[in-house]
Amino acid sequence: MPDPVESPQEIWDACAAYGDTVFEVHDQVAWQRDRRMDWYAGWRMSAPVADGLSRTLLALRFYALSNDAAVTTGRPLTRDDLAGIPLAGVISGTRRHYELFAGLHAVTPDAVRSRSVNILKLLTYEQHGNALALARLDAAIRATADRLIERYRSPGLTVRDLWAASEG
Repeated sequence: MPDPVESPQEIWDACAAYGDTVFEVHDQVAWQRDRRMDWYAGWRMSAPVADGLSRTLLALRFYALSNDAAVTTGRPLTRDDLAGIPLAGVISGTRRHYELFAGLHAVTPDAVRSRSVNILKLLTYEQHGNALALARLDAAIRATADRLIERYRSPGLTVRDLWAASEG
């Protein structure tokens, strides 16, 4: 019997958890976490807000990959599929920020994540000057993933690898 299809909500929840996992494992090295928090402070953005936006933006990038697969293959990527995608692939590409919100109407993020999604939408659609804030958030995500790839010496590092390393 084939596996039951995962709901968009289940996939979104997994994407949010994967974004959190990336940042939580990264933050196990205190000086790297502190450096990211210092970046946030330099952006005139509170660290908790900027960190929430970064985590949510990474979750949106994971979710967009699942939606892309649904369009090209007729089947969205599963939670397990997403956990096996190299982080470098999740953060690469020239996807426009507004494209990340496709399919998001089918899910209900928790209250904190919902606030971050709404702020990201405002940054994306409301003012042209917000491109700098989005670029900085993207840079924080890339730097976080790059540090993890370097730390684990694995260009193909995945969320699944991060789980295994955390358990080992």
